[in-house]
Amino acid sequence: MEYILKEEKMNKILKWINPAIDFLMSWMIIFFVPPLITILNSTELPSGKDIVKLIIVFFIGLVIFIPLVGYFIHYASILFGKAIKKAKSEKNLEMKEVKKEKDNENTVEVVIDDEEKTMDITSYETKSHSSEDTFENTIMHTHSPKQEIEMIDIKDTKSTNTLKDTISHTETKKRGFQWKSSAIPSKYSFITYIIIYAVSWIPAALWNITQPLHIAVNVLSYFLGLCIPDKIRLIFHPLVTCTLFSYVFFWIEGVIFGRSLKEELTLYSNNSKYLLYINDTSLPFPKAGEILFCILDATVVALAFRILEHHKLIIKHIFELVGSIILMSFLSMLVHTILCRLFGIAPVYSLSMTSRSATNPLAVQVVNYLHSDMAIAILLVAFTGIFVAIIGLPLLKFLHFPLKDSLAHGACMGCAGHAMATASLLKDFPSASAVSSISFVLFSTFCVIWSAIPPIANFLHWVAGI
Repeated sequence: MEYILKEEKMNKILKWINPAIDFLMSWMIIFFVPPLITILNSTELPSGKDIVKLIIVFFIGLVIFIPLVGYFIHYASILFGKAIKKAKSEKNLEMKEVKKEKDNENTVEVVIDDEEKTMDITSYETKSHSSEDTFENTIMHTHSPKQEIEMIDIKDTKSTNTLKDTISHTETKKRGFQWKSSAIPSKYSFITYIIIYAVSWIPAALWNITQPLHIAVNVLSYFLGLCIPDKIRLIFHPLVTCTLFSYVFFWIEGVIFGRSLKEELTLYSNNSKYLLYINDTSLPFPKAGEILFCILDATVVALAFRILEHHKLIIKHIFELVGSIILMSFLSMLVHTILCRLFGIAPVYSLSMTSRSATNPLAVQVVNYLHSDMAIAILLVAFTGIFVAIIGLPLLKFLHFPLKDSLAHGACMGCAGHAMATASLLKDFPSASAVSSISFVLFSTFCVIWSAIPPIANFLHWVAGI
């Protein structure tokens, strides 16, 4: 990109695109909600034993895979950098040797008539230059302002001490638990969606048009989840609270209309796709769940625009990044299938675990190729993103992972937790979020490629026990 677009032009493009990107980022959690809500309508759910085993494999896989990807890419970039440096140093040595040979050939012999001696002009010139440089350096050292440097150092130490005092004072204030949330929406947004929710009861009651009502339910549930205090919200992710509050709203609506919760959920999602409906209008019109879920693809594209802001870092390490992701994507699918087989999980659910770190649209393709359970796979994808966003950073800090390596940090979060984990890096680690965005797209793509190759798909089926 740096050879195609200048930074000024690229910044102008990003200024026009950023409002749409910010909108999608702020509402991204709601777009993940429909698969979690419709899980109750799935016909075949695993037994209690399989659920417990899946939870165990779920967390074991997270603890293994997050640091594995991070350290692998970290050391791969170091080794690749050393190899490039060696190649450059060898080239420089060859160039120096060639220059020395040319200099030896071009030395001019000055013949003195009286004494018939030769002398090298080039060596004489270098000696004269070095003597002049040493003379100038001695003059500069005698007139160096040492006192001014000492005064600047004293001022810097004073300023750093005052900054440390202020930081420690603010930290002592923040240590106490506060029943406040820093993510509470504005009053106007609350009032707006309450009005939409109230008005939407009319078309829902008269004409059974439930899309506006159900979308307002999801938005209000999301707002209620944001009102939870910050420290509690680290455990109860807004995606989880939004799903739970939505169930409560749907149950209330079902009681009022005389329907059960499952009947109300059938009005929320009917698995109808917009592209199919546009081609054939005789199909049922998509419900609120499909309206929200289809925008999830746009959020994945929106995350990709963050790559433009840090494209130099990605281009510099593109070879080790892509090579590591190709290997880690296959290793993730294989390791999770082996773990499920060791715990005695049913093969259908074992294969659902292979797509856990892929983003939702591409995870669906992995499910179709491997013939695994769609509902469990989407549920695993959603909870993988949630728990990587929650556990990822504390786990890396506990293992003393070098977070300054934004390439490895972003890659391990993106490969392990797709878009949800990428969104958690936007504020504090912007360069890592750019690496994470391209990492989860590449990781998900290679998962689809591996599952689409018949010998590898058959091998995964054999490992799962089919």
